[in-house]
Amino acid sequence: MQAQDKDKRIEKESQKELVQRIMMKPEWPAGIRFSKNERIAVSVAKDLAVVLTHHAFSQLFGWAYSTNREISCLGTVSRVGDTFVIGEFYLLKQFGSAAATEIDKTAIASLLEKLLAKGKQEQAHSIKCWAHSHPGMGVFWSGTDDATCKLLVNDYLISIVVSDRFAIRCRIDITAPVPLVIDHVPVLYEMPQDKQLAEKYAQEVKEAVSDRFFFFDELDDNDDKKDKKSDQRAEKPKEDHEYVPALYCGYCGGFHEEGDCPLDIEGNLAEVLEDNEFFI
Repeated sequence: MQAQDKDKRIEKESQKELVQRIMMKPEWPAGIRFSKNERIAVSVAKDLAVVLTHHAFSQLFGWAYSTNREISCLGTVSRVGDTFVIGEFYLLKQFGSAAATEIDKTAIASLLEKLLAKGKQEQAHSIKCWAHSHPGMGVFWSGTDDATCKLLVNDYLISIVVSDRFAIRCRIDITAPVPLVIDHVPVLYEMPQDKQLAEKYAQEVKEAVSDRFFFFDELDDNDDKKDKKSDQRAEKPKEDHEYVPALYCGYCGGFHEEGDCPLDIEGNLAEVLEDNEFFI
């Protein structure tokens, strides 16, 4: 096509678009802005976190570190306040390479059908976590990852990516009432506690450690240290405008006369712990 013909075609198409715009009915505006044109601010709960149970942690990193290919898995989520607990992961049929992973869609449907058939409706509806690995690449969200999150999210979706040296990154995608992504959500590992070992350690401490009330002035062994004793003294009101010097107690953390430590009174410990005036 010659240059002149090309220019004529462009001019003709421009005229056609102009006529169409003239013939079209103008759209009614969505509304008149009353607020200032400032950047939208979002705040979240300070205790927002995702917790991996010991079982889920073992599954996720066990699968991720068993191969140099990317792997994906789906997990169950239960919410306790602002904490989202991942209880179990499911490793489904999938395709994986050194830089990509894709779960077979039929495998997802099959998993949900099996759970429902076994009467595990609650567990089926709690599958709201997608996790995958980035072997040797670090933790980040690729364009494919973003697309997968948008595809899998229903009301909310917790997404996790892991890499070498237990590197982990977590985000929460929300659809309602507005689409929202919260990235860098803290991830905690639910450390299991052996009750028998805990009792054993408590007994060993009980046998080895005895109570004693310490005063800093009792620990001073020379004149130089004793000179510092005055800096550790405070004035404690006793009665009407009557003051007596008080020493800092290393046991209760407060100032009082020697022998007047509130923790030395049997039965008053619980009451003292609730009364912050004895503590600095």
